[in-house]
Amino acid sequence: MINLDDKHVLFIEPKGPSRHGRVDDKLTLGMEALLKDAKPCQDYMGFHRCCCGERSETHDLTLPDGSITNSLAAHYLRYHRDEVPRAELAKVTVLLRLHGKHLK
Repeated sequence: MINLDDKHVLFIEPKGPSRHGRVDDKLTLGMEALLKDAKPCQDYMGFHRCCCGERSETHDLTLPDGSITNSLAAHYLRYHRDEVPRAELAKVTVLLRLHGKHLK
C-alpha cells in the first residue's frame, strides 16, 4: 500500500534495489531509533513483502509524533533509497529533528 499523505511516513513500495547499495546514514540510523520508540497500531491478517524479499510485521506503527509508518521504514531508507520520494526524506528529517534523533 502506498500512502504519501502527511499522516504517513515511508508508505512506499519499491520496485528494485538501490543503485547505490546499502545506505547507512543519519536518516537510516535515525529511523531505526524512531522505530524503537514506535507503538503497534493497525493490525493486519498478514504481512507485506518488499520486492527484495524482506518481510514486514503484521501491523503498522505509530511514531512518537503520531504519524504512521511500517516496520520496513528503515529498510527502505537503507536498501531502496533511490525510490524514496524527496518529500518522504523531508518527513524523516523533520521527525528526527523533532525527536532529537539526529545523529552525527
